Amino acid sequence: MPIKYFLFFALLTLGCVFITSAQEIKQEQPAKKGCSCSFSSINQLGTVGGRWGIGPLVQSVNGVRYKTWFAGIGVGIDGYKRGSFPVFLDVRKDLFSKSLTPFIYADAGLHFPGKKIVSDNQWFESEYSTGFYSDAGIGYKLGGSRPGRGAIVSAGYSYKYIEREYRYKQSACVNCTTSYTTYNSYLHRISIKIGWQL
Repeated sequence: MPIKYFLFFALLTLGCVFITSAQEIKQEQPAKKGCSCSFSSINQLGTVGGRWGIGPLVQSVNGVRYKTWFAGIGVGIDGYKRGSFPVFLDVRKDLFSKSLTPFIYADAGLHFPGKKIVSDNQWFESEYSTGFYSDAGIGYKLGGSRPGRGAIVSAGYSYKYIEREYRYKQSACVNCTTSYTTYNSYLHRISIKIGWQL
């Protein structure tokens, strides 16, 4: 995956951190009378590794925190094997209502290929489809000014499904019988992430 996409998303993530920090006082106000929920943002950098080596991982998750629970929508860059952009639901639970606490998390969603059609050679090309993405694991929140905020580290199991259709290029073959081969990759990885929850 081109490094420019990784750098762009890393800068975007840092921008989200600064914007969210500036709004922290406002975010702590209850959404409505009697509700103890508030907006929260999680921004993470990490790596995923498995049979095909290692790849960079960048994620930004924004959602609602209620007591020790958090639920939000996340987007990211996953550079493992074939670069893709995951979009997922993130749910996590702090095990204690303290500034220093372990937590568990689970993500599920779809990943969109960074490059949908790739030219393999003069005659053939590969087309990549949107696939399933998931990640689940444990982590530790290192504390902040208030419970629910602070630096976080986590490790987990991540799964990514890739479907590739291998076929003749349309421009290289005139009046040919359309035929293709489909390859399915079931990628099992370990993810390690560090970040900040605001």
